[in-house]
Amino acid sequence: MIYLTYLQLKEEIIDNDLCTSCGACVAVCPANIIQLNKNSIPNVYLDSKSLSEVCGSCNLCRDICPGKETDVPASELSLFGRTRTSTERWTGIINETNLVSVVDPNVRNHATAGGAVTGLLITALRSGLIDAALVIDRDKEKPWIPQAILTNDEETIIKCAQSTYCIAPNLHLLNDTRYESVGVVGLACEIQAIRKMQRNPETEALGKKIVFSIEIGCSSNTKLSGTEHLITDILNIPLDEVSDVRYRDGDYPGEFTVYTKNNESNSLPFFELVEEFKKFKTFRCLSCRDWWSGVADISVSDGDPNIYASSQYGILPSRFSMVATRTEIGQRLLELGILMGILVAEPTKFDPEESLGLQRKRFRSASYKRKYPNGVPDSSVLFNDNDGEREDDEVIAKMSNRIT
Repeated sequence: MIYLTYLQLKEEIIDNDLCTSCGACVAVCPANIIQLNKNSIPNVYLDSKSLSEVCGSCNLCRDICPGKETDVPASELSLFGRTRTSTERWTGIINETNLVSVVDPNVRNHATAGGAVTGLLITALRSGLIDAALVIDRDKEKPWIPQAILTNDEETIIKCAQSTYCIAPNLHLLNDTRYESVGVVGLACEIQAIRKMQRNPETEALGKKIVFSIEIGCSSNTKLSGTEHLITDILNIPLDEVSDVRYRDGDYPGEFTVYTKNNESNSLPFFELVEEFKKFKTFRCLSCRDWWSGVADISVSDGDPNIYASSQYGILPSRFSMVATRTEIGQRLLELGILMGILVAEPTKFDPEESLGLQRKRFRSASYKRKYPNGVPDSSVLFNDNDGEREDDEVIAKMSNRIT
């Protein structure tokens, strides 16, 4: 019997605004018929007759998709032999946490915070642990558009340092890649898809190519139209004059900066970016409960738990990354980076109550869960997961000391 699995994916995930635009469905489709359209949504450019001939009952695109079913408890059992406890709700299962910085000042100053992710990738590449890294670059013709790449070039990895606050599919590049040992940098939803690949017997070979995963804390991602709005409407720069876009440029915590073809630049404080980007979110991002998935090998965030406030008040915190190691390979990679003189680390504690990004996600997603009880991503925990009402603006204001 032909189930037309892609049509089920479309009906259950895409049509309900639950697509994360991770690209995993493209990577695992055995018929290679799924493509990403200009809005980073999976599509099939076949008529119904042709689709019925090639889209069978494998169910892989639905099974691997993290849009509705994140499968975090199953991934935790596979990785750690247990699921997280209630005290680990917002952190996941962690081995240790450190404030980390890359030693090379040129790399650090090019990065978002302490350059830990870049330093870890350099460590893995130099040591031979990986033969390529999956990172986010820019489109060569339209440099305000983010574009995922697989690269084995250290200078390219350094150039791609720094967070990109824009939806950028990446996992589709794992389809048919010549690289056999890849280090992946992604967001919670992308890591959830990777773990589903690695646990599924039909995609296990693809999953084995991923040596380790590093996830970046994510309050919510933003549509490309948000970036274009900042460039054209706020900074008044025509898109065809853009030569580069940096979301966290300059002194930490950084500014949104656009460089033009005539060697000029214009910037916007980070806290203003946060406010402007609120208008350009997807339902899936706003309803997501996972700032970190908790199932990456290493989870990373800013060392400063509230860069919004630091940006707003002109504070210049120390430039460090918060790094949480979870698995044996994650711990080994960090220790190797320190041993090779690429990274320095200082033990610390991560307090989820102090993280503005995490708390914004926590209360916002709780609101969506109450409004759309059957229409949001599944919870990452097996216990009661309810939070009280708190508006996003209130969370920002209270944690940034504008109200008490």
